[in-house]
Amino acid sequence: MDDSKNFDEKVLKLKKALQTFQSRRLNTTYHDLRQKPEYKNIAYFFFQKLYGPEDYEFRNTSMQTLHKAMDGRAPGGMIDAVSMVIELHDLSDDLDNRMVEAMIASGVETDMNMAQYQSIYRQLDNYDERIGQIELSLKVTRVFYALSRRWVVRLSLGTIRRVAHLLGIGKIMDFVYEGYTAFRVIHNIDYFIETIEKREKAWHSEIMKDAN
Repeated sequence: MDDSKNFDEKVLKLKKALQTFQSRRLNTTYHDLRQKPEYKNIAYFFFQKLYGPEDYEFRNTSMQTLHKAMDGRAPGGMIDAVSMVIELHDLSDDLDNRMVEAMIASGVETDMNMAQYQSIYRQLDNYDERIGQIELSLKVTRVFYALSRRWVVRLSLGTIRRVAHLLGIGKIMDFVYEGYTAFRVIHNIDYFIETIEKREKAWHSEIMKDAN
């Protein structure tokens, strides 16, 4: 029992370290976007809140509860968008879990460096899934940006936030609202999305190129 508990604790620590590593990498790669007033808030939300290690499991579980709570209280587009976020979380979680398994097998600890990260990435050989994760992330971004332009969404959010707090998931609704307000100040989402798509696909392709 103690060995099992220790193993679970090790997995949790490695997963948090992995997510911290990935979040830092994203913040470094998109430092220029974070300096632009128009993208500052969405870059923080996207690279720190959405992919960061803070309360990752809580976000994933609460997002599913929120999805049920929204039924009949929100426009269909919002429900579909939350469904996409759940799909993205599930995919990201699965990819992270496989990375952690490979970290354990390779003896990589919480102080993982870039060379170790890229080595494990190549071992897993799931480039297509990584590209799928990027494309789904961008699709989610476009959908939420479009929703942020609709006045009916702004009105619905007030009702949903009240219900969410009554259900004890107000924190996740505040998380969603933070993303919504970050999108509201953006005038040109295309530049943000195209920059991410170009850099992420190039970064992942470069890792796999080194495997040949």
